[in-house]
Amino acid sequence: MAVPYMKKAMKGWTKRIKCKRFVQSVVEHKTVDTLIDEPVLDINKQPVPAAIVNKKPEEQRTWVWWSLIVTKGTELNIDDIVEIQQQRFKIQVKKNWSESGFRKYEAIEDYTNG
Repeated sequence: MAVPYMKKAMKGWTKRIKCKRFVQSVVEHKTVDTLIDEPVLDINKQPVPAAIVNKKPEEQRTWVWWSLIVTKGTELNIDDIVEIQQQRFKIQVKKNWSESGFRKYEAIEDYTNG
């Protein structure tokens, strides 16, 4: 069964935002963040519902979780850090809904590099 294509339905629900992306890599046993300028992402940012956060491992329940829905732009990866309007988010979960016209990520507010 085909899934519905939702990209057109999300028009006006996402916002075109210029952002920065930091990709993490290991150099000489140290984690290094490399800045990659992103042209623009069509993105919707909203809090992850409490019912979903409560199902996460106990030590992660106190983190501030956000759902990022992207309809246009570069594909993000787990551990990427995205800066949107001077606020940084670290990607923790990646869900591929590209067949429906979007990608969904769960991210935490990143306070370590801000």
